[in-house]
Order: sequence, then structure tokens, then C-alpha cells
Amino acid sequence: MSLLQKFNGTFNLVGRLALTIAVTMGTLVTLYLVSGSVKAVEDIDLTDDTLAELSQFVAEGHASIRRVMATPGSSADAALVGFEKAVERRLARLRAINELVEKRAAAYGWAEPAGGNVDVQRLEQEGRAYLTAGVAAPMGGSEESAMGLHYFDLRAKKLMVTVSAMRDRTEAARAQVLGGAEEIVALACGFGALLIAYLIWYPVLARRPQPELQ
Repeated sequence: MSLLQKFNGTFNLVGRLALTIAVTMGTLVTLYLVSGSVKAVEDIDLTDDTLAELSQFVAEGHASIRRVMATPGSSADAALVGFEKAVERRLARLRAINELVEKRAAAYGWAEPAGGNVDVQRLEQEGRAYLTAGVAAPMGGSEESAMGLHYFDLRAKKLMVTVSAMRDRTEAARAQVLGGAEEIVALACGFGALLIAYLIWYPVLARRPQPELQ
């Protein structure tokens, strides 16, 4: 065997080993990134479920408080306190989700946390404004009472619109994460297809034609 043939054999072996290592590393990186995308979608779904629960509670709670206010001689103070505590529990859950999302974003190297579209502080501000309007709403059938209740209703709508806007942003974040995962999988599949084609056709193309027998 000539020196050139030995060199070609060694080069071919090293090349195949390098390709094997590249495929292994590419597979691990793909699994890591896709796993991060799956976890991001789980976080977004959890955030969206909590926001949906908050939106439903605000609508039902406001309707309940308005019924109390419409009852002559009744006080809505206890209902407002219960509403405040229930909203705070859900906001605390959202804060905990945001902390978890930030930790995962640091672990997976995301440029922006997937669940960072939920502004809990803004929700807190809207909630406080709603409660302030409820406390200040005068009872009775006077014109001032009607104006106060109308403003109270407007604050409730503003709070529900704010929650709905947060849900829209989480939906956009979900679509972004899923799109990124699809691009990663498509790139990995394309690389794998090129590699398989190389492994299949290289021995065929490199094969030297046998000399014809005389």
C-alpha cells in the first residue's frame, strides 16, 4: 500500500469520526433547544391559564359586588375585601411563574423570557384603582351614586381589558416560541439529510473503476 493510499484511508477515517462527532453534538444541541422550547410553552400555557382564571373571577366578582351595591341598606366592604384577597392570590401565582420563567431563560440562554409579557405590576395598579373606585362609589339612588357606579363599572372593564391584553401577548409569545422550535427542527433535519446523502454517496463516488480484463 502506497503512502498516498494510507493518507487517504486515514483522512477518510478522521473525516467519518469528525462527522459522527458533529452529528452527536448537533443532536444534543437540538434536543436541548427543543426541550427549552417545550418548557417555555408550558410556562406560557400556565401563565395563560392563570390569566384566564383571573379574567373570569374579575367578571364574576364585579357582578357579585354590583348586586350587593344594588341591595338597599347593604355594604360592599366585605365583598371588596374578599375580591382584593382573591386577586392578590392570583397575582402572587403570576409573580411566581415569572420568577420561574426568568430562571429557565437564564438556563437556556433565551434572549428574552418567554413569559415576560405579563406585567404583574400593571395588573396590581389596575386592581387598586378598581378597589378605590368601589370604595368611593356612593350608595343610594342619587345622581352622584349613579355616576360613581358608572365609574366603578368602567374600572372593572379597564381591568378586564388589561388582563385580556396580557393574554394576547402570551399567545404571541407562544407562536414565537413554536416558530423558533420548528426552525430548529427543520435545520437539524436538513443537516441530517445532507449527512446521510454524503455517507451513502461518498463511497460510491470515491470508488475507482476496476480495469477491464483483457
